[in-house]
Amino acid sequence: MEYEFVKKYLEPKKTGNVILDLNPMSKLNLMFVFGLLPFLIQNYWFGFGMVLFFMAVAKLAGKFKTFFKLYWKVLLLFGVFLFLVKAAFSPGEHVLYQLGGICVTTESIADGLNIVSLVLAFSGAFILFSKTTPMEDLTYSLEKKGVSHVVSFIILSSSQTIKDLGNNAQIIMDSQKARGIETEGNMLQRAKAYIPVMGPLILNAISSTEEKSIAMDARAFSAPVEHTFLSELPEVSKREKIFVGLMDIGFLVVLIWRVAAWVL
Repeated sequence: MEYEFVKKYLEPKKTGNVILDLNPMSKLNLMFVFGLLPFLIQNYWFGFGMVLFFMAVAKLAGKFKTFFKLYWKVLLLFGVFLFLVKAAFSPGEHVLYQLGGICVTTESIADGLNIVSLVLAFSGAFILFSKTTPMEDLTYSLEKKGVSHVVSFIILSSSQTIKDLGNNAQIIMDSQKARGIETEGNMLQRAKAYIPVMGPLILNAISSTEEKSIAMDARAFSAPVEHTFLSELPEVSKREKIFVGLMDIGFLVVLIWRVAAWVL
């Protein structure tokens, strides 16, 4: 019975999903390739095509709901705002609408669509990576590549702190709501409701940081010895290496083509 318990952690973690089972370093590599590729192509049709591609990959990975829950906020907050600013104030020759300092042209609309496609493409790649890659797996992969365990801990701790702050803020808001304090309504009422939250939230974050520091010292975190890991990641398959290598080669070809076009 005890051997079965140990064996569960010694075996490489696999989910059975080809996307989730990719090595974290491979996914990090592909995130930069697919996220930066629209910046080289400079065509908003290609950029929006990458957006649909990321949605399809999120669906295949079984993470579409969590992916889109955050992605639509990026679209609403940044995409719409950037498009309106670029469409209203970018220069152009073929005027479609003009009112005071606002001048909408076919060129400005194209510029707006282009900048929105770039933002959505890179943010989509980043969000997809974060939703399909556990941070502990990423830090483990980084340490296997020679990155200091201190750096990997900072990455993991920062990610966990953001989650903890969000959860603690929600708990405090719920407790205020239970006491009859209004936490919903228009933007002004919500802003007022967040002010009393900041004090307990900051104090809780400081207390949590002190507890983590004491726990790390008790476990000899800074000791100059080889660190061990609770679980193992599967080895990178030859097929995965070939696929990532081909994507990198394709990206370099496009990069060289774009640089040559700029120079010549």
